[in-house]
This record gives sequence, structure tokens and C-alpha cells, in this order.
Amino acid sequence: FCRRIVLKMKKPTKQAMLDFLSAGVKMMESEATRELLKDKKAVPHAGHKLIELQRAQWPILGFDADIGCKALDEIDGKDEGNKVLLAERLRFMHTAMRTYLQALKDRRPPVLEKKKPLPRAMILEFFDACNTRMDLPETKEVLLKYLTTECKVPNELIIDMQTQLLEDLGYEKEHGCAMLSRVPQDFPNDAEVGQKMQMWKMKASQTCMAAVKAHQDAGGELPQLPAMPPVDPELAKEMEAFVPKARDAVANMSMEEKSSFFDEKRMKKMQVFQNLPPEGRIAYVKRLGSDEKFEFMKMQMIAADMMRRGGYQAGQAQPNQAPAACTMDAVQGPSTAPAQEQMM
Repeated sequence: FCRRIVLKMKKPTKQAMLDFLSAGVKMMESEATRELLKDKKAVPHAGHKLIELQRAQWPILGFDADIGCKALDEIDGKDEGNKVLLAERLRFMHTAMRTYLQALKDRRPPVLEKKKPLPRAMILEFFDACNTRMDLPETKEVLLKYLTTECKVPNELIIDMQTQLLEDLGYEKEHGCAMLSRVPQDFPNDAEVGQKMQMWKMKASQTCMAAVKAHQDAGGELPQLPAMPPVDPELAKEMEAFVPKARDAVANMSMEEKSSFFDEKRMKKMQVFQNLPPEGRIAYVKRLGSDEKFEFMKMQMIAADMMRRGGYQAGQAQPNQAPAACTMDAVQGPSTAPAQEQMM
């Protein structure tokens, strides 16, 4: 009992955090961990087990896991003295991402499912796996190479990555895509599924657009663009006016406040909005009052930030980290985004 209290109150030093990250990387890269995560009977969910293994490193070092994870999540990125620590945290995150995705490949069944529906838990894991795949540095390298050689927006390449993950999870890609197209119909009142689906689409869009921007910044030619979605210039201008105020409001919110912001009512609103066609989304936002439009922009920014931090909470959750962009694409549809509807 006394030992537990000491651990709870003890904040890890910088060296302790470096030791945790180094030990975590070593553990995740070991063959023993890979073999353990392969075993579907012993380990029902590879991602959850990986988090458990990560957190188990803290007590070994004499620290409570919650306190240790919180300290890692709150490292001051502006402090020049934290450069090495931040680099090690990033290495830990990328290792966790690769370990998780490798586990999915290792657990892929020899025969893929072609008839049964996608269970709710599998749908959520698919969204998380896709977001993780988008955040890997090698994914960005592959997209840039595609842009250089093909001079085309890499939306089809991203969809290929996503369908590959469907099959890693055990579902034949055509069948899996057909089942994903039924998500709004099969889970009409499930706020969590609706939110996760929106974040999945947003993540793919942001990754694609970031690759196009990086390609152009490096002097690459403007790629061939897919058909443009409907655009309302007046609405775009009006919504952009809310961005500075919304950004300041979100910047002053704690992670706990951001997490609690998405109550059941707001999550249902997000789901309704996400299920609308592009024209319907524009009409929906136009009908909002000024305060509601501000809250809508704030909601998009918080969703993007949560997705950026998303799976990785310093060794607590699945590793996801991406630039937190917020544009009118959320309302009108991204001009260079992968057409997720093609997948569904």
C-alpha cells in the first residue's frame, strides 16, 4: 500500500523518461514480443496488449504508469533542452506503430471472410489501423514517390493501403468495402462509430493533401486533380473568419476538456453531418447561427487535435500523430482528398 502511494506521487525525471522510452523500443522490437502478439488465442487484441506491455515498463523503473505517461505527454516542445527526449518519444511512437501493424499482418488468417458482416469492434480497429498507417514516415515517403513518378494525387494508393489492412484483419477487400458502406445504415445512432468514421476520412484527406503540398514545396509539378466538389465561396469566407477565435479557444483547453467536449449530443451532430453528401453539408452549415458556426469550427479543430494525439497517449493508447489541419474541406469536401466513398 505504501509503495503504491510513493509511485503515484513520484514524477519521473528526464533520465527516467529516456530509460522508459529506450526500454520500450527494445521490448517492442524483440522477437519475443512479436511472437506473443501473433497468438490470437492468448492475445485477443494486439493493440491493447501492446499498450499493456508498454505501461508495464514504468513500475520496473519505480514509477506509476499513469503518472509516467502523463509526464511524457506533457513534455515541453519549446524547451531546447528537450530535443533528445522528444526525438526518443517520436522513435518510441513510430516503433509502436510498426509493431502494431506488423502484428496485424502476422495475425492475418489464411482464409479471408467473404460473407459475415464486420463486427463493431472490427470496424473501430480498422479505422484505428488506417490512421496508424497514415502516420508512418514510410507512408509519406511512398506517397511522395508516387507523386513524383505518376504526377497524380495518391488517393488510389491510400485506398489500396486501407483495403490491405481490411485483409490483414481477415476480411476480403471487396466484401469488407461493401460492409463499410453499410456503417451509417447499420449503426445509425452509434455516436462513437460515427466520430471514428469521420476521423478516418479526415486523416486520409489530411495525409493526401500534406503529401501533395510537400511535393509542390519540393518543386514538383501540380498533380492531376480529381473532380472538384461543390464550393461555396461566401460560406468559405464566413467560416474562415471564425478560425482565429476557434484556434485560440482550443489552444486554451486541456486534454480532459477536449475529450469531454464530445458529449453524446455533439457526437450525434458530427455523425449526422458526416453522413450528408457534399451539397448537404454546405446547406447544413449555412443554416447554423453565428454561435453554432463558431462551435462547428471549434468542433472540427478539436477533432483534428484528438486525431493527431489520438491513439498515442505517451504509452497509453495506440500511436497516432499527424498535423492538425483545419480547413473548409470539412464542410465542402477536400479538393485533393482520397475518395473514401470509392472504397465503400
